[in-house]
Amino acid sequence: MQSSASFGTAFAQIIRQFGWEKIALLYRAGEPHQARMAAVNDEALVSNFSIFLAESFLNDPYESLLRLKGKDARIIATSFYEDTAREVFCKAFHLGLYGPNYVWMVPGYFPDNWQQKTDGVNCTADQLKTATEGYLAVTFNNFERSNEITSCGKSTIDFQLHMEDVVGYTLTRTDAALAALGYDGMWALATAMHQAETLLRRRLDTYQYGDEEYARVVGDTILNLEFSGLSGPVKFTKTGARIGNLLVEQNIAGEDIIVGTFDNIKKKLHWNIPVENLWYYSGGHPPYDSDITVTIVNLQATPLLIVAIMSVLAILGIVLALMFLGFNFWKRKHKQIKMSSPNINNFIACGIMMAYVCVMLLGIDRSMVDDNSLVTICKTRSWLIAVAFTLAFGGMFSKTWRVYSIIIYNKTKKKVIKDRYLFGIIVVLLLVDFAILIPWQIIDPLHIEEVRINIPQTEDDLANYRRYEMLYVNCTSESNNIWMMVILVYKAFVVVFGAFLAWSTRNINVPGLNDSYYVGLSIYNTVICCVVAVPLSFLSVSSIGVTYGLVSSFMLFCITTSLCMMFFPKLNAVYRNKVEENSWPTGLGFITGTTHISASIGRDVQDTDLSNVPTISNIVKS
Repeated sequence: MQSSASFGTAFAQIIRQFGWEKIALLYRAGEPHQARMAAVNDEALVSNFSIFLAESFLNDPYESLLRLKGKDARIIATSFYEDTAREVFCKAFHLGLYGPNYVWMVPGYFPDNWQQKTDGVNCTADQLKTATEGYLAVTFNNFERSNEITSCGKSTIDFQLHMEDVVGYTLTRTDAALAALGYDGMWALATAMHQAETLLRRRLDTYQYGDEEYARVVGDTILNLEFSGLSGPVKFTKTGARIGNLLVEQNIAGEDIIVGTFDNIKKKLHWNIPVENLWYYSGGHPPYDSDITVTIVNLQATPLLIVAIMSVLAILGIVLALMFLGFNFWKRKHKQIKMSSPNINNFIACGIMMAYVCVMLLGIDRSMVDDNSLVTICKTRSWLIAVAFTLAFGGMFSKTWRVYSIIIYNKTKKKVIKDRYLFGIIVVLLLVDFAILIPWQIIDPLHIEEVRINIPQTEDDLANYRRYEMLYVNCTSESNNIWMMVILVYKAFVVVFGAFLAWSTRNINVPGLNDSYYVGLSIYNTVICCVVAVPLSFLSVSSIGVTYGLVSSFMLFCITTSLCMMFFPKLNAVYRNKVEENSWPTGLGFITGTTHISASIGRDVQDTDLSNVPTISNIVKS
């Protein structure tokens, strides 16, 4: 009978045939299990596969199975007895170590339907059948599979019929009976003794027990024997171990079916079925020894169409702002333009143009530029957004503050507020921006952050070894939320204060400040858009395109509306000449003339008589 260590040799040949390179071993401590696994390890030393994990256990296999799972073992050669097999496969079931991605190789001496016995394990028979489905088993070959005449002059069928009279029942090829193995052993001994008689030229009846020469010749002869026996090919190793054929079985629906033969003499596998049929449970191809799943990354990027549309609108807005800026410079000597602080209007227009540029920059992502360029763009737009807001809203804020100071706040009723004071307010706001942005860029600079979200695999994905994941690429820093909060709190304070000034002067109409009404409306517009757009930019939605489309739309609406409200009335007043010097649509009427209020705001009007400047008591509120 062959040594069960040859099971390991058969395991190694199966591994070689299917090209697996990473093999895990799992066995119960002790013999004969260690010898079988040692045979696999010896084969690995001279083959193109390696044992990357070997786990032995004494009683409970759970920890060993956990390590197999942690190392993603797929091809597992094992050795244990029937009772341990139930425990191993039960826990493998609960750990998910079964199915189309796994190949288990086990010794094939378990009895039929051994999974039906579930004593001592936390699994049902069906669960054990599920976990063991498709495993490959190697076992002894007790009978020659063909009907050819063997060296003893009998075929396997002849021997079975002969033994029927002896044992009282018919032997089959699948029986575990050792009769054929015993017969071949006796035939080998008889053949060796017969050859020894010839070699020593002595009759067999002349030998006695203790004859060392005879024993040596018989032993050497047996080692050199090779013949066709009733149990298959017979040959012996140098140590006297029998080698021959082994059977390869596969567990299908709880039953071990013979699917092939391993010729341990020629080291060849012979399959009884098409090889692809072995892998009926894995799509007709052998499972892979490691995870070959291809990860398909879907970069979440802003659709080019949306970016193109928003960019075109932003460019049109820039052109419009440039036209207004040119008009404001061209007509800067005109009375209607001169009274509206054209230099401050220029700041507002520049801030709005920068905001239009920000709309375009917000749509640029990794799908359009490399990471280094993206970081540069992120830094640029963080500066542009802050500075654009300060120039545009700061200009409106300062003009509204002047109205509030002259009309509402009595303490400044005789103070001349020239444009340089408004410039000073804008500069202070810019300095606050720089005081936040510069340390941010030095201490905690922006960098690229990748966020990957796995998409659950479908059955089709599993069958084709692929998975999908969404990749979000963001510009961030270590304390990005803190820096953003500081900027937002500062900007929110300016916005709230600006809204307060606009509300306080909502019913004031100052002929010398001929655009105060529209400046107030622009501030309301900015406040509303900030309330909507800022939370929207932090909202997590599945589509980056949707977020960009909504945020950029609100930005375009806000800045374009403010731009038009700041400059269209002036354009209308200059070319239609419908605005009277001492009146403005809606708001309050003033008893005094334009020249007096102009002196109060610091206009460089040469013929102004400051001796007649009215006091706040002359102002009548509606």
